[in-house]
Amino acid sequence: MAPSQLLTTTETSLAVIETIQELDGATPPELAEALERSESTIYKHLYTLGKHGYVVADDDEYHLGGRFYDIGMYVRNRSKVYELAGKYVVELVEQSNEESDFGIEQNGRIVTLFDAVGPSAKPSSRLNNYEYIHATAIGKAILARLPDSRIDDIVDQWGLPQLTESTITSRAALEAELDRVRDRGYAINDQESILGKRVAGVVAEGPSGSIIGGFTVSGPDYRIEDADLHQEFPDILQRVVPKFEAELASQELG
Repeated sequence: MAPSQLLTTTETSLAVIETIQELDGATPPELAEALERSESTIYKHLYTLGKHGYVVADDDEYHLGGRFYDIGMYVRNRSKVYELAGKYVVELVEQSNEESDFGIEQNGRIVTLFDAVGPSAKPSSRLNNYEYIHATAIGKAILARLPDSRIDDIVDQWGLPQLTESTITSRAALEAELDRVRDRGYAINDQESILGKRVAGVVAEGPSGSIIGGFTVSGPDYRIEDADLHQEFPDILQRVVPKFEAELASQELG
């Protein structure tokens, strides 16, 4: 999209929303300082967002409103593909006795739609469901399937921020990691996004071969050995995810 097509007022409203989330609530002076805008401008954006339920005031501090939850549930439930994914997240939990997630790539980030640690999948309860693609197993599994030009675009847009000591932070290291993903058929996130969490993930395809998203199996580092991460988890994923793909294909053909 050309810069001339961007609306600065919309960009400011989005920046207000994102900053409120990052700060876990903020006052108008805090937002004005963080965004380098006048307080009067910030108040106008907060008033407009508040009128439509996107922010709520708690004394002098503003927080994101419940309208976002409503929209998020719509996004998660709008596709039968995503509903079906929840079923297989549960199966992955049953077979691994660990945690499982299903996520998708949007705008160069990973959005987790379902997670499960027990007998039912639920909307992800994480505080951060909009993750950097280079630091997640789903993200790296998807990146390994993309052309170099698209990978470059994502890295140019979001960078390779360091989240833990294990996070990949250079393009060369990322390419070497993606080569390993292509060779072995699965990706790992070994405490790269969250300390203490070890994750294996694979891509899920639609009937046409398009990438729908990805599934993971994960557990805490004190319990998950290398054999779990590199053998048991990938084996489970490579048994279960094709069943998801086959059921999805049968639904679409039916």
